[in-house]
Amino acid sequence: MQSGVYIYPNPTKENVTIRINNFNGNIQTGVYGLLGNRIQSANETTISLQDYAIEIYILKAAYGDKLQEVKVIKQ
Repeated sequence: MQSGVYIYPNPTKENVTIRINNFNGNIQTGVYGLLGNRIQSANETTISLQDYAIEIYILKAAYGDKLQEVKVIKQ
């Protein structure tokens, strides 16, 4: 199985869950606006977008020596 970051549900109305295949260590996450401004950072695998405006966000997940970005749509 290949490693990769999966965000679900996407689009979402409230929470998104991050799953990374073949990785069990710490995950640092950040939610960013499309202009690059950081809105939230955490080391959780479930992130609440409930209080955010309806738009597209960039979720960055750092794990091991990797950093991946995924677009998340808030409905």
